[in-house]
Amino acid sequence: MPSHGSPHMASPQAGRQEAAVRSWRPVTSSEFLVQPVMADVVSARRTVVRIVREWRLALPNEQLEDLELLSGEVIANAVRYAGTTCAVAVRSDGTRVRVEVTDTSPVRPRPREASPDSEGGRGLFLVDALATAWGSADDPAGKVVWFEVGTPTAPGATAPGKQPAPWSTPGTWTITATDGTSASGYLPAWAEDDPTETDVPPDELPQRLALIDHRSLFDGPTMPITAPGRWDDTEDDAVFEPSIHCAPNHPNPGLRVPVANLQVSDGRWIIGLDPGALTEIAGKLRSHADLLDHEVRPALIAALDDWTAHHPQ
Repeated sequence: MPSHGSPHMASPQAGRQEAAVRSWRPVTSSEFLVQPVMADVVSARRTVVRIVREWRLALPNEQLEDLELLSGEVIANAVRYAGTTCAVAVRSDGTRVRVEVTDTSPVRPRPREASPDSEGGRGLFLVDALATAWGSADDPAGKVVWFEVGTPTAPGATAPGKQPAPWSTPGTWTITATDGTSASGYLPAWAEDDPTETDVPPDELPQRLALIDHRSLFDGPTMPITAPGRWDDTEDDAVFEPSIHCAPNHPNPGLRVPVANLQVSDGRWIIGLDPGALTEIAGKLRSHADLLDHEVRPALIAALDDWTAHHPQ
């Protein structure tokens, strides 16, 4: 995939951002293709993290988690809206990681125009909040959307948006607009993200509120997964990953209280098992059933009780 010189930033800080991009020179890179199947997005985002881990960069686990999350959002948007194979390039200059996703659609992302229930808008708001820098550019194939995580080394290489430290006010989140308008709500202790934010444009406040998703993540068991017809090798990947979510402003009332989700690895197979390997898989599934029954279910019940206590009818 060709290197892209100075992409145009969808941000008021475009001039400073573009200058920073021109000075950025990767010292190592890796590229791969993602088929136009949503089920391949999970494997793709894990591939990005695996590549970066193999480079042994000094990135904290929090930034690796952001890298995986943002890779999934950007790749998912390319798969969902372009509908064709996309190319993913992972690059690093030693302190930062840059992910470029090239697809065949010429339509550049515009997060401000996303409706509250738009999947693309939700993903771009995450990118805007968590990435060190991000942007998009025209490409002969269509367009490239890129983001970076890590320590900026050039002046002005700061994120297009800003997010305060999590847990700024224990038990409460607050989103404040530039005109002084604010909204706040209950922040459960089990939630792993704090939506607190300041300096939000007033017209974007409703979207920020619609995107609030309190969540708590649990690990799923890793299995030797393959996808016949897509790739021949096996890859350890998590299946049945449970999580608890609560979207207090969701249009569906059933999702305004805590619920459990299970992310199933769709379109994947575990093949070629002998009796011993089958026993090992069965043991993992039994252990995971115990996790669901003895950890996730009590956590969900406690989350529901806690939510009800703070939101009486």
